[in-house]
Amino acid sequence: MLEEDDILRGLGPKTTVWASHADEVAILPEGFIHLARSDICEIEAMRHPTKPIYGVQWHPEVSHTEKGEELLMNFFEVCDQY
Repeated sequence: MLEEDDILRGLGPKTTVWASHADEVAILPEGFIHLARSDICEIEAMRHPTKPIYGVQWHPEVSHTEKGEELLMNFFEVCDQY
């Protein structure tokens, strides 16, 4: 993890996730903040600096992802703010 953000809070500097990268974001969109990377994908998580727009390139909803439920709960908390 590069930066612990609202949705990544409590996940730690490293976590195990399930990802399938047949398609991936190769270039960070202009203005977005790079939150996480992995050995197989440079842009694993990102967010917009002022809008509640986030992106992760792994599957938090599957049992193979450690702390996936925590990520989803963090996201729900962000949604409750809007």
